Amino acid sequence: MFRSVLPSPADPVYQLSQRVRADTASEKVDLGVGVYRNERGQYHELGALKAAKRILARQDANHDYEVTTGNAGFLANAAKVLFGWEADVISSGRATSVQAISGTGAIHLGALFLARTPAFKGKKVYVGTPAWGNYVPLFNLVGLEVVTYKHYDASTGTVDFTSVLDATRTADEGSIFVLQGCCHNPSGADFSRAQWDELADAMEARKLFPLFDMAYQGLGASLDDDAYGLRLFARRGFELLACQSFSKNFGLYGERVGVLHAVSGDREVAAKVYERLRCLIRWEFSSSPAYGARLVDIVLSNDELRQDWQTELATIQKRLADNRRALYAELVEKREAQGNWGSILSSTGLFCFLPLSPQQCERLAAEFHIHMLQNGRINVAGLSRSNIEHVASALVKVTSSPSSHL
Repeated sequence: MFRSVLPSPADPVYQLSQRVRADTASEKVDLGVGVYRNERGQYHELGALKAAKRILARQDANHDYEVTTGNAGFLANAAKVLFGWEADVISSGRATSVQAISGTGAIHLGALFLARTPAFKGKKVYVGTPAWGNYVPLFNLVGLEVVTYKHYDASTGTVDFTSVLDATRTADEGSIFVLQGCCHNPSGADFSRAQWDELADAMEARKLFPLFDMAYQGLGASLDDDAYGLRLFARRGFELLACQSFSKNFGLYGERVGVLHAVSGDREVAAKVYERLRCLIRWEFSSSPAYGARLVDIVLSNDELRQDWQTELATIQKRLADNRRALYAELVEKREAQGNWGSILSSTGLFCFLPLSPQQCERLAAEFHIHMLQNGRINVAGLSRSNIEHVASALVKVTSSPSSHL
C-alpha cells in the first residue's frame, strides 16, 4: 500500500542544515537557519530564561496535562506583550487567546479556523513574495487557495508598496491578507509607520481580513514598535488573527511556545470564537505543552525578570544592527564590492537578502564554507567579529569574477 505514497518536495532549509552539519572546516560560517546565534556561533540562552528555569525547578511543577487551550495566566501575559499592557481589545473582552504549537502551529490553527468558518468559504489568501516557505502549504493543507503578489523590491531592498496596494485593490471583499508585523522573513523589508497607516485604510475600504504573523517581535526594534501595525489594526476595529511565537524572542525554539489570538467585534462573538478554537485544539492535539509556556509566564509575571528580558532583547537588536553595519563597511567602504548592497542596511531583524545568484551561493559554500539559502537570504546573527572579514572577502571574489551571474 505504501508504494502509492506520493513524492514530497525538497525542503531547502532542511537540506541547508544537513550540509552545514556535514561541513567540518574550521572556517565554516552558518548564515542559514533562522536561529539567533551569539558571537561564538552558538545557541544563546537569555539570562531571564535561566532565572525562570531555576524558579520553576523550585516550584516542582508536575507533568499533568495542561488545559486544552493553555494556561490562562500565560495567555493573558502573552496578549499584553502583543497588544500592549493596557490594550482596549483585552480589557473589552474582544481578544481571544489560545496556546498553539509555536508560530507555525498558530498559523495552522488560524488557517483551519478560517477554513471552517462559513464567512470565509471560497475566500483566497494573499501572500507577498518572497515569503516564508511554509505559508502556501499551510493554507493549501486546509483547502484555502493562495494568491501571491510582490512584497519586496530587490532593486531598492525595501517593500514594493505599490504592488502591495495593487493587491488590496484587486482582491475580493473578505480576502485574507497575511501580514508579517516586523522583521520580514525572508527579506527583512518592513512597512514604515506611514505605510502601515495607508495599508489599514486600503484594507478597511476593501473589507479585507488581516492575519498577522508575529514571529520576531522584539528583534527589530522595541516590543511596542515592532507591534505597531498589529496594534493599529486592532485599534481601528478590524477583526483579525495574530499568530505569536516565543521561539525567537525567548530562545525557546525546541519548546514550541506560541499563541493564536483572535480579535472579534464584541465579547459575545469572542466567546464563540474561543469555543471553536478549543474544539479544534482538542480534536487535533488535545492539550497544550506546558514547560516552555511556564517559563515565559514566570518571566512576564515578574517585573524585574520582564525588564531583564527586554534589556537583553535590546542587546540582541544592537548586535544585529552592528553586524549589518560591519558587513556593509567591509564590503562597500573597504573593498568597494560590485553590486547593490543597500539591502544589508535597509533590512531589520535576523534576515536580509544579498544580491547573489544560486551559482554564487553554491560557490560560497563549496569554496569558502559560507552557507546560506540559494536565494541569497542570510541570517545576520551568523556574522561575528571573527568571520566578517572572511565573509566579505569571499563575497567580493564570487561577485567580481568573470564567471559571476548576478
